[in-house]
Amino acid sequence: MNPTDTLKLALSHFDQEDYAEAQALLFALLDAHPRDKDALHLLGSVAAAQGRFAEAALAWQQALRLLPPDSEEALALRYRLGRAFYEEGRFEDAFLLYRELIESGWQLPELFVAAAAALQGMSPSGKNDPQALALLEEALQRDPGQADTWHRKAALHERARQWDAARQCIHQALRLDDQRAQYWLAAGLVEHAQGQFEEALRYYDQALILAPELVDAHVSRGTTLARLRQHEEAIDSYRRALRIDDKDADAHLNLALSLLVLGRLEQAWPLYEWRWEGRSADPYRHATIPAWNGGSSLAGKRILLWAEQGQGDTIQFSRYVALILQAGAQVVLEVPASLLALMHSLAVPTPLTLVAMGEPLPEVDFQLPLMSLPLVCNTRADDIPAAVPYLCADPARRILWEERLATLAPRSPARMRIGLVCSGNAGNVNDARRSIELSRFAPLALARPQLDFFVIQPDLRQADRQWCEQQPGWHWVGAAINDFADTAAVLAGMDLVISVDTAAAHLAGAMACPVWIALPYAPDWRWLLNAADSPWYPTARLFRQQQPGAWDDVILTLRAALAVHGASPG
Repeated sequence: MNPTDTLKLALSHFDQEDYAEAQALLFALLDAHPRDKDALHLLGSVAAAQGRFAEAALAWQQALRLLPPDSEEALALRYRLGRAFYEEGRFEDAFLLYRELIESGWQLPELFVAAAAALQGMSPSGKNDPQALALLEEALQRDPGQADTWHRKAALHERARQWDAARQCIHQALRLDDQRAQYWLAAGLVEHAQGQFEEALRYYDQALILAPELVDAHVSRGTTLARLRQHEEAIDSYRRALRIDDKDADAHLNLALSLLVLGRLEQAWPLYEWRWEGRSADPYRHATIPAWNGGSSLAGKRILLWAEQGQGDTIQFSRYVALILQAGAQVVLEVPASLLALMHSLAVPTPLTLVAMGEPLPEVDFQLPLMSLPLVCNTRADDIPAAVPYLCADPARRILWEERLATLAPRSPARMRIGLVCSGNAGNVNDARRSIELSRFAPLALARPQLDFFVIQPDLRQADRQWCEQQPGWHWVGAAINDFADTAAVLAGMDLVISVDTAAAHLAGAMACPVWIALPYAPDWRWLLNAADSPWYPTARLFRQQQPGAWDDVILTLRAALAVHGASPG
C-alpha cells in the first residue's frame, strides 16, 4: 500500500473512531516516511481524540517544522497546538501561541476566545480577568452572534461582581440560543447573587427542563431555596443531585448545611466532611499527618488540632479541645496569630501547646481540623458542649482597657456600657447579608437614658467611623485593638454586647457575656432557624430578620428589648 492509500485508510479508521487501527497504520507509515507531515498531523489528531494531549502536541510540533510557517495549514495547526497546550494545563504556552497568531494578523474570533480562556487558566484567582474580558470584547466585535462568547463574558463580569453587566451578557446569550441549559443556569446564578431568589428559581427550572440531569442546576436550586429558608425543598434538590452524581461535593456539603440549620446534627456531620472537596474548598493543610477518626485511643498520643475557616469558627469549636485532653491526648492547637494570646485563656483540664499558623510544629501522632471534632465526638443537638465561659480576658489587659474605657465614659451605677459590632470582614461572601451600617443602630440610643456605646471592631469602615465621631455617647475603640485578647478585654468591660454575626459575637458567647446577635433572614447554620436562644452559647439572645434585608424591624426589636433590659452595670 502506498503512503497516500495508507493515509486515506488511517483517516477512515479515525472517522469511525477506531483509533487503535488508525494509530497502527500511521506508525507504520511514519517508520517508512518519518517526515510525512500529513501523517504527523493525523497522528496528533488521533492522540487528541483520546485525551492524550502531550502526544498530540509532540506530533503537531513535528508536523509544523515541515510546513511553511505562514501557510493556512500551519496557522490552523498552531491553533490546534494551542488547544493541546491548554488541555495539558500549559496555559502560558497556549496564550503565547495564541498571541503570536493574533499579532501575525490571523484574528479569527475563536482565537480571541481561546486566548481569554488561557489567560484565565494562568490565574484562577482572577488576576488576568480584565485582559481576558478585553479579548472577549474583541471576539464579539468580530462576531457578536456567538452565544458562548457572551456566556463567557457574563462569567467574568459575575466573578468581578459586575452584576448588571453579567445580567446583560447572559441575557444576550439566551436571546441567541435559549436551548442551552448552562445559559439558564448562569442567569439564575446572577439573580441569586443579587438576592432575586424567586427569579433565580425560574431560571434553574428552565435549565432543568432542558437538562433534567444537570447536577449544578439542582445544587444551585437547593442553595437558592435555602436562602428562602425552604430547607426541606432544598434538601430534596440536593438529594436529586446526588442521585445523579453521588460524588458531587457541593451537593453533599449544601445538604449538610441545610440539615445543620434544621438541627439534624447527627445526619449532617458526616456530610460536612465534604467541605474539603467542593469547588471553593479550603486546602486541607496537614494531609501528610494521619487523621484521627475518633475510633482509636488517644491515651499517650499527641494530636494536632488546627483552625480552619474563620476566626469565629475557631472560637466556637475550641470548646472541644478540653474533651480531647480528657481523652488522654496531648494537644497541639494551631490557630491564627490574632487568636494566639486569647487561646492561652482556654479552659482546659491539662496544659496544651499553642502554635500560630506558619510556625514550626512539634512531632504529632494525629491531626484533625477543629470543625471535624463534632463528628468524632458524636455531638447531638441535645448534648452540645456548651458550658461557658471557656475563654476569658487576660487580667492585665482587662485593667488596661478599663482605664481606657473609663477615660471615654467613666463607670457609673446609673449608666450602661454597650459594646457594638456592626460589620465583619468585608471580603466574606456573606458580608452584604450580615453587616449593617453603624448609623442604623442610632435608634438604640433612644431606648433609655445614660447609655454609652463602644464600637469595638478594629476595622470600622470609613463611613461608619465618620458617623461615630459625630455622635455623643458613641466611642470607637477599635483602633487600639491589636488581637482578640484585646477584644476579650473590651468585651469584659461591657454590660451588654450587641453584634452582627461575627467572631466578636462568638467570643462574647464563649466568655459568657450577655450578647444579642442580629441575624439575617437566612442565618448561618449554627444559629438554627427560629429560636431566640442558642444551644452553643447560653448567654446569647438572637434577633432575626423576618424578611430578607429588613434590618429596621430588627433594630426596633433591639431597641424595645434594650428599654426593658434588667442587667445592672457592674
